[in-house]
Amino acid sequence: MNRIVVYFVLFFISSSGLANDYISPFNSLEIKKDTTKYHFFVSGHFYGSDKNQSGLPANTILGNLDWINQQEPYMFIHLGDLFKDVNTNIPNYERTLFSKLKSPLVNTVGNHDISGTTYQDNYGETDFSFEVANDLHIILDTEKNNGDLSNEQLGLIKSAQRAGLAYDNIFIYTHRTIWKDGYSDLNGLFSDNTQSITGNNFSSEVKPLIEDLAKNSNLYWMSGSMGTAPASFFHYENSGVTFIATAIRELPRDAILEVIVDGSNTSFQTHSLTRQELSSLETYNVEFWQSNLGVEPYNYKLIPYYFEVMLTHRFFWYGVLWTFFGVTVIYLFVRRKKRKSKIKPSA
Repeated sequence: MNRIVVYFVLFFISSSGLANDYISPFNSLEIKKDTTKYHFFVSGHFYGSDKNQSGLPANTILGNLDWINQQEPYMFIHLGDLFKDVNTNIPNYERTLFSKLKSPLVNTVGNHDISGTTYQDNYGETDFSFEVANDLHIILDTEKNNGDLSNEQLGLIKSAQRAGLAYDNIFIYTHRTIWKDGYSDLNGLFSDNTQSITGNNFSSEVKPLIEDLAKNSNLYWMSGSMGTAPASFFHYENSGVTFIATAIRELPRDAILEVIVDGSNTSFQTHSLTRQELSSLETYNVEFWQSNLGVEPYNYKLIPYYFEVMLTHRFFWYGVLWTFFGVTVIYLFVRRKKRKSKIKPSA
């Protein structure tokens, strides 16, 4: 708990403008503001496959940790679903990943990272921003309001206007691809990832704001909820804003993105974690996805496995208990009502 108090104080100081550096709550490494050139890695979904029951990060990440450290990235931005089950995975992650990663780790929370207040109790706030060089990095929690960005979150984006001065680059990080519904040419993409059934306020409130900011700064929005995907990358540009999705799934296609920043010049390099040949980031565009995104045949042999996972997970039994409670309340209510109707008023 003392560690969380320290990070809360550091976050408060930083958001108040009294400090320029950000300290990772995962491995206590510092992201310093003062630099001229820097490069960093971006990816999401570190728990990998839904079939991963180990409580450990994906093998494609753990198997490449030495290589990642050798590249000496300025930081590693993770785009959500860091854990599969945040309530049980933390000790394993601290032992195998956090303590071994030699660059500051930053996480944008996904649905698997949030369960009660476990994540916040261990790692602090889920919405914040920090500066590196003349760039602004904004971390947003798209689980908090089911994809809607609150006034406080919009305030972090609006803070990109500093007394009329523009940043060279503005990077916004979210788990959900909440921007997909804002552009008609993205219809049909990311159909099986985490989205709000009732929609969100991206088109009405967020889109005009970021498109205005993009007039004075390079603006990149990166997300890590990809669902079924033909590659570990997606790239799309519209009205001066660049949207990127990237994540791993413990598959041969697993890869991470390197972002190289030199003032207002930003470039990207794709890196396979399984030694596959990759194209440039821009190759993985709408046309690539539409022509390569197929429906994988359902493997009926996995049905017993899925039942086993369901029956051994505590969330299933929580549901059973709540259903039993609800049915019992309804039964008692109906029974009481019937008993009252049988009682005839005395003459």
